Amino acid sequence: MMNVIANKDNICIRKMEESRDDFELFLKWMTDPDTMKYWEGMNEHFTYDRVVKGYKEGNEEGIVQCIIEYNSAPIGFCQFCILNAEYYEVPEKEYNRYIEKADLVFGIDIFIGEVSFRNQGLGTKSLRLLITALFNDYHADAILIDPKIHNARAIKCYHKCGFKDYFVVPHRELQDGIYHDSLIMGIRKE
Repeated sequence: MMNVIANKDNICIRKMEESRDDFELFLKWMTDPDTMKYWEGMNEHFTYDRVVKGYKEGNEEGIVQCIIEYNSAPIGFCQFCILNAEYYEVPEKEYNRYIEKADLVFGIDIFIGEVSFRNQGLGTKSLRLLITALFNDYHADAILIDPKIHNARAIKCYHKCGFKDYFVVPHRELQDGIYHDSLIMGIRKE
């Protein structure tokens, strides 16, 4: 039985299964140029074995990897985990300006992998559903996300969902031989 994280308005976020179907689905998305432009980079080459290895390593690190479904069709991916400044690889001084010591903080990633489902508001709806689940069911105090600053479409979506710009970490992510700045964005439980 699938482990559902959240389900509302024809969108379901379920845990990714250790199955050929889910691994091949993720591999399909990780070979799409529009996804890779923002996710890992055009020089990264995913194979089935790399997807399986990444899934297993993520599980060992406590990362909850999920498939987003719309009307029962898989359309995207998200993941979340508990984090701190060191785990998130951000300056502790900046992190502590927005996060209190007692806070339970989750870091998230999300994308719509199926091209035909992009630009329909499903990313925004899926993100709102994930945020609600993390605050209500996982008792998060704050949620952080870290888009590369050139990912304007994602940043616009995150703003629509209530994320605020916290700080920029220069040269944080290596992609296609270039270090890119990351915008650290956050939302707090009301």
